[in-house]
Amino acid sequence: DTGATGCRDCEQGRYCAKGASAPLPCDAGTYSDKTNLADASECTDASPGHFATAGSTQQTACREGSFANGTRNGACELCKEGHYQDKSAAAACVRCAAGKFCPQGSSRELDAQCKAGTYARLTDRDGDPECLDCPAGSSCAGGGAVPAVCSPGTAAKPAQGQCTVCGVGTYQPDSGAVGCLECAPGTLCPKGSSAELPASCPAGFYIGNASTTLKSLDDCIGCAPGSFCAGGAAQPTACAPGSIAPSGNMSACELCSIGHFAASNTACEECEAGTYAASEGLSQCTLCPHPLSSKNGNVTCSICKEGFYLQDASALPDDIFRFPTDYCKPCPPSAECSDNTALATIGVPAGYWRASPSSAVLTACRDFGGDRAGEARCAGNEHGAKQASRVLAGSDQYCAPGFKGPECQLCAAENHYLVDGDECKECAPRGAAAGRIAGIVLGLCVACGLTVWAYSMTAWRKKTFIGPLLRFADRSVKYYVGGGMTAKVKILFGFYQISTVLSSTYSARLPDKYTGWTDKLANTVSIDWSGLFLPQQCLGYNLRLLAIALSPVAFIALLMAAGISLRLYRWRAAPAPRARPWIAEAALGVLDLTPAGLVLIFCFVPSISASIFRSWSCQAYTISPPNEPLEQVSYMRQDASVECGTEDHESITDVAVGFIVLWPVGSLVLFTSLLAACYKPLQAKSPNALTRATAFLHREYEKTWYWWEAVELARKLVLTGFVLLIPEKNAFLRLVVATLVCSFYAVVLAVVRPYKRVEDNVLAVATGLVLLLLFLATNWTTIFLGIEERSSVEDADAVLGFDNLNGIVISMLVLVTVTLIFFLIGAVVSARHAKKAPTIRLVSTNQPPEMSVGMGITWHLFNSHIWSTGQDAVGNIKSELQLLVPGLKIFLDVDDLKDIGALEEYIQHSQMILFFLSCGYFRSKNCLREIRSSLEMDKPIVLVQEADPEKGGGTLQALRGEC
Repeated sequence: DTGATGCRDCEQGRYCAKGASAPLPCDAGTYSDKTNLADASECTDASPGHFATAGSTQQTACREGSFANGTRNGACELCKEGHYQDKSAAAACVRCAAGKFCPQGSSRELDAQCKAGTYARLTDRDGDPECLDCPAGSSCAGGGAVPAVCSPGTAAKPAQGQCTVCGVGTYQPDSGAVGCLECAPGTLCPKGSSAELPASCPAGFYIGNASTTLKSLDDCIGCAPGSFCAGGAAQPTACAPGSIAPSGNMSACELCSIGHFAASNTACEECEAGTYAASEGLSQCTLCPHPLSSKNGNVTCSICKEGFYLQDASALPDDIFRFPTDYCKPCPPSAECSDNTALATIGVPAGYWRASPSSAVLTACRDFGGDRAGEARCAGNEHGAKQASRVLAGSDQYCAPGFKGPECQLCAAENHYLVDGDECKECAPRGAAAGRIAGIVLGLCVACGLTVWAYSMTAWRKKTFIGPLLRFADRSVKYYVGGGMTAKVKILFGFYQISTVLSSTYSARLPDKYTGWTDKLANTVSIDWSGLFLPQQCLGYNLRLLAIALSPVAFIALLMAAGISLRLYRWRAAPAPRARPWIAEAALGVLDLTPAGLVLIFCFVPSISASIFRSWSCQAYTISPPNEPLEQVSYMRQDASVECGTEDHESITDVAVGFIVLWPVGSLVLFTSLLAACYKPLQAKSPNALTRATAFLHREYEKTWYWWEAVELARKLVLTGFVLLIPEKNAFLRLVVATLVCSFYAVVLAVVRPYKRVEDNVLAVATGLVLLLLFLATNWTTIFLGIEERSSVEDADAVLGFDNLNGIVISMLVLVTVTLIFFLIGAVVSARHAKKAPTIRLVSTNQPPEMSVGMGITWHLFNSHIWSTGQDAVGNIKSELQLLVPGLKIFLDVDDLKDIGALEEYIQHSQMILFFLSCGYFRSKNCLREIRSSLEMDKPIVLVQEADPEKGGGTLQALRGEC
């Protein structure tokens, strides 16, 4: 307005520049709700999915079925055909799904309902399409399809669902035609022609006489099977390799599909098993690469051929074909792998058992004393067994009816036990078995007592019947003692006790022909009283362990009680006053049978300790696939019904811990304590009742090494028992420990030579080395089998240089034999050399006598002589005697005299007195003191006369004159 006194506020949706006479609208695509805009650039742009007309105060959302892409939109666009939008304020439309109908501006997908010959084009008020007749020259398939223009050679009238192919004699060169045109005379129009053709045969036919011109289609001859005819003047052409014409009148040959090959020109055949065809049109199939195979008609090779198995059944066929050796592995030893064998479907033959379908390790079922009993129990699953028979670890599906458990060694029926490895029998009542065991123990005690009593009857040696037996026993004892057989028997028995536990303690898997006899012998002499009348499966290992560990204790206690009773019986029968109180007599009774008790403990403790430690001995079976972290399930070797690591197993090991204190630890403490108590008497060569009772422990050893029996016992306990405390999964560590112990012990034996006899030292070192070789062989076989199970025999051969176990075992047997021969020769040479030494030997033992002394005695012999005429001669006597009798202690004044006033004490501490009679002897006051003391102390006396006057001697008459 003119003449205004002030400016008005600018309006919403508009802007007012400086000096504006009227507000200007915001451009289309922008808006504003403010009244203070001074420029169009200050208007707000409409956001995507919205529009704004010029001068708008706010943006407007696009309705359903439309969209606005980007900003500054002045209007929304309708969704084009084939798209829809069911939401407002959209920046784009959504493509219509297949089989749906979406006309322009659709706000939803519509179900296309139009029938063939019609099409949907418009949308009425209810949103559903209207179906209109298809236009001429087009076809409408119905549904939501739009009209399709007919191609040349076809035509369509209105409302047709599909175009009509021009018949023979007609053609149509244009698209969208309503009808077909008649062929002109002299031309040829086959069915579907889009043009008039020169008169010639159609495809699939040929002119019979190639030199003539076709006058009528009746002159065309159909193409024979195995060839094709392109039509016109072309003659039949044989199908190329890999293609066929299975019927006549074919215009082109067909390619054989994948998995097939052209066996002839007329037929395709499936590829045989072991071959494949990965592409069409092959004239022959390709052999599968090693070690793959295939089924009939396969397009690739994705299964393993015979002799191999698929390690990962979930592997993709393409991966298997590309990396065949990564997936197909050689069939495990003794297993059966036909074509298309997977790890879970490996054929397990009779006589073998597998712990898990994911394991490739087959375990040979042991015979347990029967003839091929393992094959009878373990039925296996080879030759087309169903995959369903391969189930969880420890499955009984590999077992014959009536058996179960690992290696099918348990009877399926309750209260039954395995007999001869393949038969189950019912267990006897436990009470009757316990009574029989008690009867055997008492019977053995009575038998031992009667035997000792009969042997003590000297007069019976002249009797007709029992006399020859007693005299034979006397001769046997003489030869046994004379040959020093105790030490040799102990050495060999210790060797046997250790060597027979290779299988049970160290899980050694040596061929049965080498270890079968040792296992049988070990079972024969095993101290398992319960097993005599109540087999293993009839009695839980807890109760068996009680019987094994306590029955020898009871037997030894009965022997001790018998010794005490005999002593007390004689003590009571003796007239008063008695020499000793009854408690001392009872102690002597214990000492009387201590030798027998020590022998029993020596024999029992390794086998009993081994039985105790076998509570931790478990047989492990692999359940993990090859080339993966090792997983195993373990069962007790002595009771296969108990899985190691379970609560049942822990209850057994809890009992075993107590018996470890009783037997292994207790026996070692007992031997050590007894030997420690014998230290002073043995060092002083003053035997007493205890040293005589414990002679079994120290008699064979040198005085310095008298305690060696405790070391030997500790070695046996470690090798037969304590190593079992190492878990089964680390069983190889047991072998390492045993090898180290044997190596160290053999070296120490060779250095210290603790035995008195040379041949005993040689035998001990020889058996120690043989044990070492046995453990080394077991190490090698364990490594060999481990490599074989986790990789292959070829890898084991590459590492160890042997391709089978027999090679390792035979090599070690040869080495052991050579070692034994070498040491036998050494023992003979050493023994002959020792015999040539100028020493005094006992006729009974052929060994130097043991020079013991009585209590309080220091010297075996006291040399009494006069210095002037006898010194040199007595010195020679001392040196010669000590050469002939090693260890002899002889008093000689120049060596031992410290106080001339203590001559009587020296006489008192000497066991025997030698008077060397030479000239002037009886005129010596000190010599007379020695004579007087010897007579007063009733010492044994030896007289030696020097008769040669030139050496200071004299005649007996002259010596008498000196008295």
